[in-house]
Amino acid sequence: MVTGFNTDIKHNGVVYHIQTEPRKEGGIETTVYMRGAVIHSIKTSQRNFVLSPEYSDDKFKRFLEDQHRLVIGRIRSGEIRPPAPPQP
Repeated sequence: MVTGFNTDIKHNGVVYHIQTEPRKEGGIETTVYMRGAVIHSIKTSQRNFVLSPEYSDDKFKRFLEDQHRLVIGRIRSGEIRPPAPPQP
């Protein structure tokens, strides 16, 4: 059974919690939280891989880790950042 990843990072004074989990039928979902609120989410599918003869838990776990690291990189590059405060 493949499990996901959870990472807390601090960038520009903001703490982000990044959670990547396997989903049904080869889905991978990464969610970014800030103070408990979802600020970003990405879902991908590896269904074709899961159904192929090349499938292994180790290879699938690498897909999860790659997506997890990609999102962390997007936070560090400033592509994913806290939402703007509401305007009065």
